[in-house]
Amino acid sequence: MNRLLLLLIGITLAHYSLPATSARATEFIEVIEDATFIDRIVAQGQRAADQEKRPAVDDYTFCRRIYLDVIGRIPTIDELDQFIQDDRADKRSRLIANLLDSKGYQSHWFNYWADLLRVKYVGDKLHHPGNYGEWIKESLRTNKPYDRMAHELINARGPLYKPGNGATGFYAREPMALDHLANSVKTFLGLSIECAQCHDHPFDVWTQKDFYKLAAFSSRTHLRVDPTPDLEKDYAKDRRALKNKSFDEWIVYRESVRVKHAAIHGNGTGFTRLPHDYQYEDGKPFEAIAADVLFGKMPELEHALTKAKLDALENNNFGPQINARESFADWMASPENPLFTKSIVNRLWYQVMGTELVGPLGNLSPEGRGDHPELTAALIEIMKAEDYDLKKFLSAIFNSRTYQSQAIAIGQNSPNYILDGPIVRRMPAEVIVDSFLSLKIATPDQYVESEFKWDGFTHFYDKARAMGVQDFVTYSVNGPGRGAFQRREEVEAKKRNGETGPKHLWRVSSYGHVDGAHEVAMLMGKSDRELIDGANREPNIPQILYLMNGHLEQEIIKPSEIYLQQKLAETNNADEQIEVLWKAILGRLPNENEKALATHPTDDLIWALLNSNEFRFHK
Repeated sequence: MNRLLLLLIGITLAHYSLPATSARATEFIEVIEDATFIDRIVAQGQRAADQEKRPAVDDYTFCRRIYLDVIGRIPTIDELDQFIQDDRADKRSRLIANLLDSKGYQSHWFNYWADLLRVKYVGDKLHHPGNYGEWIKESLRTNKPYDRMAHELINARGPLYKPGNGATGFYAREPMALDHLANSVKTFLGLSIECAQCHDHPFDVWTQKDFYKLAAFSSRTHLRVDPTPDLEKDYAKDRRALKNKSFDEWIVYRESVRVKHAAIHGNGTGFTRLPHDYQYEDGKPFEAIAADVLFGKMPELEHALTKAKLDALENNNFGPQINARESFADWMASPENPLFTKSIVNRLWYQVMGTELVGPLGNLSPEGRGDHPELTAALIEIMKAEDYDLKKFLSAIFNSRTYQSQAIAIGQNSPNYILDGPIVRRMPAEVIVDSFLSLKIATPDQYVESEFKWDGFTHFYDKARAMGVQDFVTYSVNGPGRGAFQRREEVEAKKRNGETGPKHLWRVSSYGHVDGAHEVAMLMGKSDRELIDGANREPNIPQILYLMNGHLEQEIIKPSEIYLQQKLAETNNADEQIEVLWKAILGRLPNENEKALATHPTDDLIWALLNSNEFRFHK
């Protein structure tokens, strides 16, 4: 930024009455500088398209929008009124900062990262994803920089259920090495190379050999749920004795031992071998292949063997471990990687604004910058300058005039330049469901966890650290059986967590595997996390029928004790009731035509508003 712009920002800061010497003021200057940078680039794009600037939104629209985007629910009527009545010039920036520092931010953005990273129970391979999910939540609580998050996930190793080591869940989620590689590249680089696993990519430059070169970084990395061979000998005798005595006791013994010993092993040999059916002229089946990157600077590896020596060994020999996976993480999560920063910038812009900045989320290219490369370059610069601080990056977008412009609906007659503000879109499933909470209780985020939440697996791992081999035998013989063993540990974990509030008042992010699927959120299109970006925002008949005929009558419309009904009870006449309903559900005041609806029963009006497109859509 030039000095003139910094001077203007300083004048703005003085107008906003923030102490010029405070740490907050310094951060505010940086955010406004970034937001101004974004707006300047967008304005250039609009001028080039000969397009007028979109009008700015009013405070009611802004308040609803920022609550949805930062904490994933509509504001309560008290929260809305508090913002509207605030007469400070910088109230929008203050609200943005407060929401980004709230538990609601952690809840909403956990849903986003858990979908991207596919946090899901997958049976015997990943027994329970609780530790994985808790790692994500803790990363959000501490505002861990994104590049560090990515590096830790790519290079995670060690015990699966050790509290704090939940990043291992990323590998355990997809323990098939080649599938894991393809998903990693799509997750962190936005690059689709899965086709090259079996053959040269038919629509891109990547070859099958390129894919195997990349796979060589993490070769011999694997999930092992049983003790390693050097430890297994201590368990083997008792394992056999219990199996011959009681299948039920043996199962408890096996599963409890696995909870302690399940781990990601290996750190990469830097070599792999081409598949047995390799058919291209640039290699032959089982040939040893050294690690290499798809583009950019190749990290230095200190191979313990030469390729020639490895080729002379048996086909299943990949060489000794040399910590090549850490080098892979260094390359993948580097600011110098042309796709790493661009991919996350593209993702966050899409999540907040509803449009793809660069291209399809999972199908970018190293060279591509989208239809408006200047804006892409500006956002990449901001992300790097802020050291991958996700809150600062999001704050820059939220504080921009661009974000605070009126939303448009994309149709056949869309403007040439659509990056100058958000687009109208349906709210994600979790946001719809969590918004119901803003009508049920005055403090919808009160039960969002603020510290590590134990589950049966992390709890038992913690307990098992002091258990020897014979202790596992005693535990299994005295245990109540496999199913009851897991339930017992979950009960103990819940006691350890303390009071978590009634389940029907939890936000969607608080549900774990043992709590059962949130059926309403799944009905509304919540991702099943089988695939990256697997959520569905398309409406369907079951969703419509649920909203029209489901439990809303019993949960929101009828009960006198819920928050919305209490606010209605405080009113003195039908006009005040109309205002309460419109502010609580739609986040705005009713217009003159809508005020005429005051003759209708409030129950009917609540039902109609909750079934309206205006409630379900984000604008």
